[in-house]
Amino acid sequence: MKTLIFFVVVLVIAIAVTMFAEGDPGYVLIARSPWSIEMSLLVFVPLLIFGFGALYALGRLIRRLWLIPQSMAGWRLNRSTKKARASLTQGLLLLAEGNWVKAQNQLITGLPHSDGPIINYLGAACASQALGDTEKRDEYVGAAQKASPQNSFAIAMTQAHLYSWTQQHEQALATLTELRTQQPKHNYILRLLVQTYRALNDWASVAELLPDLRRFKVLGSDAIDALELQAHRELLMMSLPSGSLEVLNRAWRAVPKTLRRYPKLIAIYCDHLIKQDKMNEAESLLREAIAREPDEELLELYGRAHSDDIAKQLETAENWLVSQPEDPHLLLTVGRLSICNELWGKARSYLESSIKRQPTAHTYQELGALMERLGEPEKALDYYRRGLETLSTMTPTMALTDVKPAPQRLTGTD
Repeated sequence: MKTLIFFVVVLVIAIAVTMFAEGDPGYVLIARSPWSIEMSLLVFVPLLIFGFGALYALGRLIRRLWLIPQSMAGWRLNRSTKKARASLTQGLLLLAEGNWVKAQNQLITGLPHSDGPIINYLGAACASQALGDTEKRDEYVGAAQKASPQNSFAIAMTQAHLYSWTQQHEQALATLTELRTQQPKHNYILRLLVQTYRALNDWASVAELLPDLRRFKVLGSDAIDALELQAHRELLMMSLPSGSLEVLNRAWRAVPKTLRRYPKLIAIYCDHLIKQDKMNEAESLLREAIAREPDEELLELYGRAHSDDIAKQLETAENWLVSQPEDPHLLLTVGRLSICNELWGKARSYLESSIKRQPTAHTYQELGALMERLGEPEKALDYYRRGLETLSTMTPTMALTDVKPAPQRLTGTD
């Protein structure tokens, strides 16, 4: 259609020029001694136009010939770039499918002409990680840093994630600590830090991190509450090996007031106090906690916390028994306190009542020791045997938690 229009326009122009020149066609004279050229204007104009057209076409042809190498190079580069993008796409798909070897090969194949080599390197690092080749992984991460230093944050985040994946927690912590200085509010950095601190049993750092976890809503409120409870529980449990009461009390003071009423934490703290012979402090705290919320672990500890006024302690426990006469844990506690008060008959009655309601290994242990004290070795052996049978029917975890050291006993008669 364009060609037809062109010819029509040329034809119209030719007709117009012919009509214009019909009366006086004119002429053109080109002279240079000893030659001269003379022609009509109607012949000269088409020749001039044709000459300019020929020169223009010749110039375009020469330019095209001159640019052929450059055009070929561009074509090859464009073709290679397309292949590199296809390799990247295919490599990422293989990575998602878990085909690590092929993914790594595909990603590395597309590197020379990739317009985003950082993605190739980081993808290859992930594939190497999955194959267990940490040396190659680190090599690819380093190459990504050299290829794209302006994206160092993204590279370091990937590196930290890979360290966590292989449980290289010290390296992960070093990387995450540096990243946190750059972006202290970054949600995923804080999440990885929590995981790393927990893996390293660094519960003090977990406790320090809790305010930021709440402020930036890194985890749900229930998850953070559970983590806070776990952190302070672990800190209390770790404070005993030092043998320092000040370390233990400092760990307790660090517990938020809202958690100091939690029975599990009170139990851990009082257990430590008992082991360090701080009986009065343990008894007072346990008495207040049990009065608020009776708990079997707290009741068991109350029977082991022998305060200076052991008679008053027995009276307190017996008062609790009025409202809870069927509680086997409370019966065991009252039985132990009766032993400490040298009330052997009462102790035997309480311990036997506890066993009727819930036979446990340490209740049998207490009764066996009491029978030995009362000069009834056969009954003592029978209770010890039954205690061992009870242990044999329990899971290992239950057995470990069920056996407690018997409290120190006083000699005397009922």
